[in-house]
Amino acid sequence: MLPVDFHCHTTFSRCGIHSVMEMLLEARTRGLAGLAITDHGPELRSRVSSTFFERLRDPLPGIRMLRGIEANFCGTDGDIDVPLEWVHWMDIVLLGIHPNTAQGLGVDVYTRMVVTAIGKYPCIDILAHLNDPAYPVDFDAVARAASAKGVVVELNNSKTELARAGDDVTLALLAACERAKCRIAVNSDAHAINEVGCDSAARALIVKAGFPETLIVNSRAITAFAFVEERRVNKVGTAPVA
Repeated sequence: MLPVDFHCHTTFSRCGIHSVMEMLLEARTRGLAGLAITDHGPELRSRVSSTFFERLRDPLPGIRMLRGIEANFCGTDGDIDVPLEWVHWMDIVLLGIHPNTAQGLGVDVYTRMVVTAIGKYPCIDILAHLNDPAYPVDFDAVARAASAKGVVVELNNSKTELARAGDDVTLALLAACERAKCRIAVNSDAHAINEVGCDSAARALIVKAGFPETLIVNSRAITAFAFVEERRVNKVGTAPVA
């Protein structure tokens, strides 16, 4: 079980089936120290509003709620849909490629999108589910770009648990991160309470790869929260880099 989970979805997303409080309650019951609520950005027609970021602060005693978002790409130029006027309230910003982006564009296009976004948006903290076979990227190129900016690559438990990404692909991603000394975050990508904090499928691949624990930002609660504070400077007066 993860000490801090940086990726989950609630009814604010069209794909989540439980409320914020239900997800937090389950996380607390399972012994997590923190849970990031990272519903999708507006490009996927989520219901997240400024009220969530501005007014909802640690609503449940005994667990820290991290306010976040999973941003989406807006086309192929590296632009993303994170509402910049809300970023200074956010604890964590994820970015993933999703079905709103044109399908079948190929490795070069998807790699360029991700690398461009990393350089353009300092608020991005974690690159979500890069091992998604529907949107292949050059793992080495992305890991190098992420490492240079202090951005973390996600090892998504859900993709492995639900067999949506082959183990060979995920192991290749881990190898690229190790070569680039790029840190990772192991996340559940929970869409329901039974998935909150789960990491068993991802953990098995970490062990198989012999991936160093020192490169896993949320291996312990103290390092997870330190990562959040480390990245907070990138959310003050955030604007895309011209």
